[in-house]
Amino acid sequence: MLGAAGIGVALTLTADSYRPVVGALAVAAVVLLALGIAWPLPSLLPWPLVVLGGVYAWTLGAGAVDEWAPVYAGAFLAVAELAYWSVELRGRAQDAERLTERRIALITILALVGVGAAGLVFAATSLPIGSGIGTDTLGVVAAVAALVIVAQLARPAR
Repeated sequence: MLGAAGIGVALTLTADSYRPVVGALAVAAVVLLALGIAWPLPSLLPWPLVVLGGVYAWTLGAGAVDEWAPVYAGAFLAVAELAYWSVELRGRAQDAERLTERRIALITILALVGVGAAGLVFAATSLPIGSGIGTDTLGVVAAVAALVIVAQLARPAR
């Protein structure tokens, strides 16, 4: 909840012309997240993050690329993991006591890896690699390779 509220506050403070609307949407997203956690509804949990992500994209507008994007990526990832974890813990408090520190460490590492990966993508977008058919072909091959890797990782083990 605090992470989502922090994202909402940051978005509201950085909004230029639509600050009241951005603030209202951020509050609505945090309230929606609170409802999803209070009544354990895992299907409701992604929607506050979608609202906050949409507000973030809206605050960017047609401006330059935001240098804080990797931090937002890590924050969104951490909020999602913590929200699902809080719903998962319902009714299993005795099992959770042994794994709390481990799970917190894993979520922290995951968020930091998310920030690092987003930072690498951010840095890669600023590289001057030229243009032309060769670059376009390389981009298509890389996209297909990424999809193949994701599909292989998503396949159930035999």
